[in-house]
Amino acid sequence: MIRRAARGTALVASLVLAAGAGAQQAQQRAAAAPTPREAAPHDLTGYWVSVVTEDWRWRMITPPPGDYASVPLNAAGREAADSWDRAADIQSGNECRPYGAGGIMRVPGRIRIGWEDDVTLKVETDAGTQTRLFHFGAFQSSAAA
Repeated sequence: MIRRAARGTALVASLVLAAGAGAQQAQQRAAAAPTPREAAPHDLTGYWVSVVTEDWRWRMITPPPGDYASVPLNAAGREAADSWDRAADIQSGNECRPYGAGGIMRVPGRIRIGWEDDVTLKVETDAGTQTRLFHFGAFQSSAAA
């Protein structure tokens, strides 16, 4: 009878320890920070199209040099804008330069937003056929060091 009771106590103790370890693992998983994808306040994934309602003139064409009305610029900004040479960009292979990250989102077109992985948001545009990757968290270069 004592042996049976000892075995029963050992079995109960083993179950309690196993349950405690399982609960501890569950707490560790719950305490782990969510991935940027999980923590995103809104799910923007899908296909989008821009609606041209204001500033249509600047959204339909790349404005000529010196045409930066409604853009708040200081003297250095005006100097940089006035020194831009589209022909030089084309000649040097930088023809997409006017469609930079800030400007491409204001050009009419279709946009596809999705997650490349849990830490990288991917935005693809048909205007300029660009793909932008937004890395959240500590960035790790894929290039060999």
